[in-house]
This record gives sequence, structure tokens and C-alpha cells, in this order.
Amino acid sequence: MNQSLAHLQMFDYLLKKYRDKEVFPDSKMVVEIDGKLWAGDFIHLDDCQIVEIDWDDQRYTRVPKTRAAINDEFDMSIQNSNVNVSENRLDAKLAKIKNLEILYQEIMQFVSQIKNENTSLKPYLYGAYCLDTRVKLPFLDVTGKSIQVVALSK
Repeated sequence: MNQSLAHLQMFDYLLKKYRDKEVFPDSKMVVEIDGKLWAGDFIHLDDCQIVEIDWDDQRYTRVPKTRAAINDEFDMSIQNSNVNVSENRLDAKLAKIKNLEILYQEIMQFVSQIKNENTSLKPYLYGAYCLDTRVKLPFLDVTGKSIQVVALSK
């Protein structure tokens, strides 16, 4: 099943924000695009801010955005999950997972519940690395591409 760009960005946000960074310090999404496997990032996350780089006619600027920039339904789903004060909170649940397969499944399950496929973020795979050809690109424009998350790298 192919995922929308918004769902890929949601997945990447949850992976970056809530995974156990000591167990999985450099974990990345592995996606299939046009029959090839790629690893990379669909968002840049600086603490809890999504950051995009823009040009303002004179210089590059960092544009901080909240997770609502992906879409409002995603933002509300996280808020609703984190209202709970038990270990069922999304952040607590993902942070205690020590197995990549289970982490993948839990993130996929949460993201698949979100119906809104709109996003205001750029349609890029950043730091794109093709596992098949070993080509490394600073970014890959994925506009209109059929993309599926297939694994997580360690």
C-alpha cells in the first residue's frame, strides 16, 4: 500500500520525535520509490520544531514550523493521545520500544488512522541515499511518486 506524502512526513515526525534515541540514534525510514530502496528524511526536526530552509531574496533562512504544518488532524491526534496520563500516551509508548519491527508497526498503526492526506511541507526526501545504486543526493523531489515505507534502518 502506498502512503501519501503527508503520511510519510507523519511517520518521520513520530520516528524522530519519540523513538528511544539511545537505542536507535540514527534510525531512518527506508522507502520504495520506482522499484528502488531509498533511505532518508521527509522532515528536518530540531527538538520539537520542523525546520524548512527558504530563500528570502538575500539569504537562506530557517523557517520553524509545528507538527500542524503536516496537517491539523495529525496534530490533534497526537494531542488527544498525549492527554492520557498513563503509559498509553503515544510519546511514552514509542519511547520504551526497543525493537525496530515493533516501533515500525506502532508508528504505522498510528499514522494509518489519520485520513487527512494534505500537507503544507515541501515534497522532498532529504539526505536521500539509494540502497540499490549507492547514489547519495542532498534531496529528492518526490512529487507525484508512488512511495511505500518498507523498513527502518538502524
